[in-house]
Formats: sequence, C-alpha cells, structure tokens
Amino acid sequence: MSDLKVLVAGAGLGGLTLARSLRDHNVDVAVFERDASPWDRPQGYRLHLDTDALCAAREVLPADLHAVFEATAQYTEPFTTILGTDLSVVKRLPAQDEHGGAVWPAHDGPGSHANVDRATLRQILFAGLEDTVRFGKTLDHYESDSDGVTAHFTDGSRAHGDVLVGADGVRSAVRRLRAPHSETVDAGITAFYGRLPRATAETVVPAETMTDIFTIASDERKVFLGLGCVRFPTSPAEAAARLAPGVPMRDQDDYVVCIVGGRHEFFPDTDGAPRARSGEELRHLAAEALRDWPTGAAGLVRGADPASFFLVRMYTSVPTSLDAPTNVTLLGDAVHAMTPTLGRGANVAMRDGALLGRALGKVADGQLALPEALAAYERDMLAYGFSVVRAAARVGHRRMGQNPLPE
Repeated sequence: MSDLKVLVAGAGLGGLTLARSLRDHNVDVAVFERDASPWDRPQGYRLHLDTDALCAAREVLPADLHAVFEATAQYTEPFTTILGTDLSVVKRLPAQDEHGGAVWPAHDGPGSHANVDRATLRQILFAGLEDTVRFGKTLDHYESDSDGVTAHFTDGSRAHGDVLVGADGVRSAVRRLRAPHSETVDAGITAFYGRLPRATAETVVPAETMTDIFTIASDERKVFLGLGCVRFPTSPAEAAARLAPGVPMRDQDDYVVCIVGGRHEFFPDTDGAPRARSGEELRHLAAEALRDWPTGAAGLVRGADPASFFLVRMYTSVPTSLDAPTNVTLLGDAVHAMTPTLGRGANVAMRDGALLGRALGKVADGQLALPEALAAYERDMLAYGFSVVRAAARVGHRRMGQNPLPE
C-alpha cells in the first residue's frame, strides 16, 4: 500500500468506481456514505450505460465481478424510440457515441449500449469493498492545509488523509466549501418513477421498447412518458453464485421502468413533502397526467407496482470553473449534475471515477505531483462534464420544457 491516503465522500457509482480504481493502484482509500446502508433510499431503477461506463467497469472490476456485470446487463439496439401518445412508433433516433477515443485506448469498434439495474450495478461495484465503505457518515465540513485534509462528520468523528474527493451528489457538502460560487438550479421538472413487470409491459408497448435504449412519448404540454427495459440474461443472484462465489446479490426480475413527468405546474399536488406520499398516491398522480392520451398509456402506468413509485424534482448544475487545485476535488453529480434526458449521468460519474483513480495512482507511484495530477483531472472533467450538462439542458428544454440554463 502506498503512503497516499484518499478520503471519498459518497458511495454512489462514481465514488465506488474511484475506490475500486484506487485499490487497483494500491492506494489507501476510505469511503464515507451518509446513507445507513446501500438500500436506504430509492435512487432509480434502469440505467443506460454507454462506452464510458462500460469501459470504466471493465477497467476497475476484477474478472469474476466483470463476468457478473456482463451476465446481468442487457445490451440494447443503439436507438431511442419516439412514440406517439397512442404508443405507436413515430421514429427511432440513432444513439451518438460521444466518448473520447483517447480516454479508453483499449476500446475499438462502434460504441456499445446496455441497460442495467442501478441497484445490481452498485452491488457489483461494492462487492469486496465492505472494509472500505463506512455507512451512516454525513460530512459536515473539512479542513485543508499543507499536511492534508481532515473530514469532520456530523456524529463528531473525523478522518484524515492526503486528498478528499466529493462524490456526494447534487447536494454535495464538499462542493459547498470547495466551490462556493457554483450553482445548482431547479430544472423546473417533476418526474414519477415506477416499475412495470416485463410481461405486463410487453402486452401494451411496441417491440422496440423491449430492445432499444429508451422509449419516450410526449404531448403538446411536453408531459412525457418514458419507458426503459431491463432484462437479466442471468438473474443477479445466480450470476454471482456461479461467476463470483461468495458475493451476496439481491435477486431481480425483468422489468420496464416507467417515468411520467413534466413542468412542475402540471403536478401542483406534489409540492410540500413529496416523500410523505404513498406509492399508490404517486402512481395515481402519474396516471392522471396521461388520462387524456388515447387508451393505453394511463392504464399502463396503473399496471405498475404501486410500492415502486417515488418522485424526483430535477436539478441541474450551472457550468462553472474551479479555483486552483487543492487537495480537495469533486466528481459526478457533486460538480456537474445533469437532467436525465441524455441518459449520461452515471456514465460521466463512472468516467470521472476511473480517470481520477488513474491520476491519483500516478501520484502514488511518484510519476506526478498531486497538484499537477488534480489540475489535469479537473481540466478534463470540467470540460467534458459541463459539455454534457449543456447538451442535456438543450434536449431537456426541447423535449420536456426544462428551464434553460442561466447565462
């Protein structure tokens, strides 16, 4: 183990990708997660992974866990399907693979796309890091000087290291101190997330919904219904037992995520305390938003599992810069949160984690000084991350009435 000690605030996909990369580079790492457990709160269902996330997973996962990843990923056709409000296919838009070729030199050929279950992917990334991740640790503030950085937690405990990485999401406590000038703004969109059994969805939606990256329909209000299929070639529990024995995995059945959303003003009943509402109430509100669509859409939502529903009010970062590198940096939603219109958030976070892991590995090996490594990482991360934020905002404005980014 090198002398470098890295503290990571946040055990989401980006933080876990970073932790795995650092372990591969023989760097001492400790991850602190505010949730009480990996299953403490709903964080979404289906994820779209593009070349960035697929290459990051290949880079940081050992062979047995990568085999579980492959066995539980649904590789899709490279299209987004646009439906009419009657759920008929209007057109299929080819996906654009925008990863940087120099980032993944081992990657060749056209970009690949996969739909995965977020909880399953997080379990795979977490496996073997049980001694590294400490749950129930909420960062309050940090102190940074030439001797390193000390993280202070709300329970009164503290941890000291050479580097602190904020991977703590859109409400990042690390960003509040590292980049107090940065802004996160309301995107103007409310969305309801739920899950449909695959067999239920197949009787209503076109075949492309089950094979393509994502399917979306919207009306003249820009109220939308999004559908994304997750099929497990091998059940997660079976894949883990067969390919990575000893790794506990929650089992999952095939499903289709359904997302209903639009401008806040179309969902006035969700103001106040949305998390206090039952899943059945949220499902009703989502279905009611589609009641004037031709027969099929509202009924499809009513067929979803009521216990699966939760509500999200979308936020986005405003592109900005960081001051000169210190021994504190950021990744993922903590610095460049984006709306999900492009399905790129998880991909960018995992890319950040892998690239920051590479950079800190060079510091541990004596190839780079810490300020140089972080300056290079932050320069590339900000350029790439905020380019995706801007693109997501443009598409979000066009498709669902998202607020434009402030000038």
